[in-house]
Amino acid sequence: MRSFYNPDKFFKKMKKKPAQQEVLDNIQNYSEEDIENLSGPHFPLWVKEQLIALKKRNGTYAEDEAERIAAIMIAASKIS
Repeated sequence: MRSFYNPDKFFKKMKKKPAQQEVLDNIQNYSEEDIENLSGPHFPLWVKEQLIALKKRNGTYAEDEAERIAAIMIAASKIS
């Protein structure tokens, strides 16, 4: 059986180093270039790629965004 990796869930649950938490807490203040230029052992390529994806979603996690959209759709279906 193949397991599926969910980077958002990992980001939410992982024990973050202070430098990682600083970026996550202030993602709106970082440009994609700033994120690409992060260095050190706490920022391997896969972490930077996921931070950029998070930045593109305006700091919302995909799981949270999916729940928000589902709630809108459920509310709309009750109106009609």
